[in-house]
Amino acid sequence: MTTFYLVRHGETQWNQEQRLQGWLDSSLTENGRAAAERLHEQLQQIPFAAAYCSSSGRARETMAILTANRQLPIAYEDDLREIYLGEWQGHTIEEIMATNKLDYELYTNYPAQFVATHTESFGAVTERAMFTLKKIAAQYRDESILIVSHAVTIKCIINAILQRSISELWTAPYIHGTSVTVIERQAQQWLVQDIGNLHHLQ
Repeated sequence: MTTFYLVRHGETQWNQEQRLQGWLDSSLTENGRAAAERLHEQLQQIPFAAAYCSSSGRARETMAILTANRQLPIAYEDDLREIYLGEWQGHTIEEIMATNKLDYELYTNYPAQFVATHTESFGAVTERAMFTLKKIAAQYRDESILIVSHAVTIKCIINAILQRSISELWTAPYIHGTSVTVIERQAQQWLVQDIGNLHHLQ
């Protein structure tokens, strides 16, 4: 059995500004770094065999905090990046609602009806993320693996494992910054053990 600890990166400047990032980037805030430090302490007892990280800067910054004082092999994967959001990237939600309200409301409220014209599709994110997890599970049987990724990517993974339709993509709980989602790979079966855990912040 391979156990994956999927962590969303810490809060960033653009998260605070409600500005969409996608494949663009911004640095962690002081709160984001502090939350990652607290998670670092909580994860100390888990003997990770390896760590895999989205190639985005905010994920790398979070991973550096989580793996401080550990001698872990870390791989940076483009396929663990956030959903590509095309022309929305770098814009605030307010700006997007002023120019592209219908599409954005479909994206956030009716994901099954959202048509990816300038963005990546939820299906494409799911395919690349699950391909990466399967590849890692094949390499690390009976090990624990740390992964730092992004909210939509983690949501797509959860949705795929629970065999939900895209219409259920945003089902609670929300994936907050530095939250931990635990999934397991047993033979050909996937299991979700925990979603969006924030015990380290309590």
